[in-house]
Amino acid sequence: MDVVRKSSSAPWWRKYWYVAAISLVIVSLYVVKSILGDASYIVQRNELLTATVEQGNFRVNVRATGVLKPQDIRWVSSQVSGRVEQVFIKAGTHVAKGQILMQLSNPELHRSLEQARWDLAATRAESHASYVALESQLVDLENTVLAANYSYQGAKLKLDAETQLLKQGNGTVSALDYQRSQLTVKQQHQYWQSQIEKVEKMKANLSATKTAHNARLGLLENNHSRIKDQVSALTIKATTDGVVQTVSLELGERAQVGDSVMLIADQRTLFAELQVQEVKVRDIAIDQLVIIDTRTSQISGKVIRIDPAVNGGMVQVDVALTSELPQEARPDLTVDGNIEISNIENALYLKRPAFAPRFSQTNLYKLSSDNQFAQKHLVSLGQSSVNQIQIISGLSAGDHVIISDTSSWQEHNEIMIN
Repeated sequence: MDVVRKSSSAPWWRKYWYVAAISLVIVSLYVVKSILGDASYIVQRNELLTATVEQGNFRVNVRATGVLKPQDIRWVSSQVSGRVEQVFIKAGTHVAKGQILMQLSNPELHRSLEQARWDLAATRAESHASYVALESQLVDLENTVLAANYSYQGAKLKLDAETQLLKQGNGTVSALDYQRSQLTVKQQHQYWQSQIEKVEKMKANLSATKTAHNARLGLLENNHSRIKDQVSALTIKATTDGVVQTVSLELGERAQVGDSVMLIADQRTLFAELQVQEVKVRDIAIDQLVIIDTRTSQISGKVIRIDPAVNGGMVQVDVALTSELPQEARPDLTVDGNIEISNIENALYLKRPAFAPRFSQTNLYKLSSDNQFAQKHLVSLGQSSVNQIQIISGLSAGDHVIISDTSSWQEHNEIMIN
């Protein structure tokens, strides 16, 4: 006999299990929503760098590195060739103008000086002897002129007397003797005049000889003086006050004419040579204020020259130092320079975020009041300084902003900071 079984109904929880699952999902979403709010991305707090928007005077600076250079720098060079016999000064030594730096030796120059001295002395003696001989001849000629003049005057007196007697009719003077007297007067006069001409020519000869001898002596004196100066130049001396920067020659080395021996710089007159990136140099102008940092002290200065050429993407800017130099200041000291481009009063500014060029618009994440969330804001940027940038719009003073790299989650409008 068949037994009829009664069918049992399934429990309600099995029949409506999906309702529980949906409810669980809804509750989970509510919990997540209550925690995340509108945030769609979570960032670890220790991965972020933040900064606060400030308001006040915003100084626009351009930063550059460079070195200190002396304004007055001199290369001391060798005026003669020779071998370095002694070095008296080392690099870093303070020297005064005229102080002996180095001694060279050149025996050939000393022999040339001795030869030039003897040549000059011999020529002077020869010239003196020649002058004495010519002057003696001139004295003889002048005496001859006097004698000829006396003879002429005597002959003329005789002629005048005979002429007077003939006028008186005195027959003691014959016509022949009278003619002879006339001829004698003419001869004595001509002889006297010829001797005068000889004296004048002798004087001209003496003058020309003196001129020639003086020229010869001048040549020898110049040669002697030149060689003497060359011998003196073997002792190399400082041409200015300052500090020796480098010594180019060592003991025993041979120096040629024009070779550099030492570099002397005046450490009291230094200026800064800064290397500025070519994209930043357009904002720099003459007379802008500069702060030079030696890493120990700070020196005030101003821009005095901007190189018109670009070298390796850098432009040289020269800065005159206007304040007192510190103890550590010296040529070729590496320094940093902050060039003040402008000073914007009552401006909003912020520590410069990553990938935020000046005069642009960019998205920055502003933190909430509890610092648990950050929301993206479009911000207009203005002038930039070394590590700060001006805020034109989009933020207010006191806002906290993420300044680290946010490129990996820029598509999210709001993030949660864990």
